[in-house]
Amino acid sequence: MEKNLTMAFMDVPYLFVITGLVVSAYHGYRGYVLQRWTAQSQKHAEEQKAAKDGVTFKWFMSPGETIAVRCVYDALFYFFCSIVGFAAIWLARFVFNALPNIYDIPGGTGALLAFLIVLGVLGVGGILQYVIHLGKLPS
Repeated sequence: MEKNLTMAFMDVPYLFVITGLVVSAYHGYRGYVLQRWTAQSQKHAEEQKAAKDGVTFKWFMSPGETIAVRCVYDALFYFFCSIVGFAAIWLARFVFNALPNIYDIPGGTGALLAFLIVLGVLGVGGILQYVIHLGKLPS
């Protein structure tokens, strides 16, 4: 029986899905907290600068806008980057198991496997969002 990629996600174990969701929820919460801390630090720095210069300062976003525009966005971004990592690992496992001979892997399949493994490790490890923000691999 020949396997195709459209069936890759039909038999994912529940434990893998639950682990992926829990880790991704953690990464999402981490993104929320980090962005909230960054926004508060920037606001505090601007307030200190304005007080030093003797000017009246009003932050340009309300707390609700800051949460909606910055914190929730980063929470979702971190969450989906982690989900993509888990999906890439599962897809790499599926592709590898579908190989007829592991000692004779074609070049394109090998490149796809390498890409999926790197994407999976970066996503699950919580680094993928930084790589996307940088636009390159970290040095």
